[in-house]
Amino acid sequence: MMQRFQRPAGFGVAVLLAAGLSACGQSEAPGCGGLQVGDPWVREAPSGMDVMGAYFTLDNSGDDTVVVNGVSSTQFERAEVHETVVNDDGQASMQPMERVVVPAGERVAFEPGGRHVMLFSPSQPYAAGDQVELILSCGSQDAELPAAAIVRANAPGVATDADAEPGMNHEDMNHGDSDAGEADEEPAGEDAAGKNETAGAADDSATAE
Repeated sequence: MMQRFQRPAGFGVAVLLAAGLSACGQSEAPGCGGLQVGDPWVREAPSGMDVMGAYFTLDNSGDDTVVVNGVSSTQFERAEVHETVVNDDGQASMQPMERVVVPAGERVAFEPGGRHVMLFSPSQPYAAGDQVELILSCGSQDAELPAAAIVRANAPGVATDADAEPGMNHEDMNHGDSDAGEADEEPAGEDAAGKNETAGAADDSATAE
């Protein structure tokens, strides 16, 4: 099921970027334009967890700005895009993103400790080596851009948990404007996967994410 990004309390970085682009007079593609999804992967969920996290890069080789409105997958009940925000005290929180703006010629990364896609309630257990299809919705026409993501036990380049940097406990995180049900669901999944993520930024998706 496709879900548009939830609107956070403040519009956030993505909306500010969109406003800046509008002020500069840059045009927006009606669809996915020259957008390319690079190195998509999904973190394997520990036994008993039903939340996983997806990561990738978005490269816009086109002449127009591309706006990503949402992410979906037929293999999960729903998908949401969040961004990890760390305050001055070093506390991380999850902020839902309404949309993601990718200017022409630029790259936007979805990575542990930053933007990430949370995948809830998989249709079946997915293990390392399995494939998950993500579908991005772009532009005013909600054009679809599919991407095949590989399930991994660890981030690319990280051999084992012992090689990964420690992560934060997501049970202590503030998950922004997510409703109570999601707040209870996300931390558990994220914490499990958070063991492999960057300290201070938190593994936003942890299995979870």
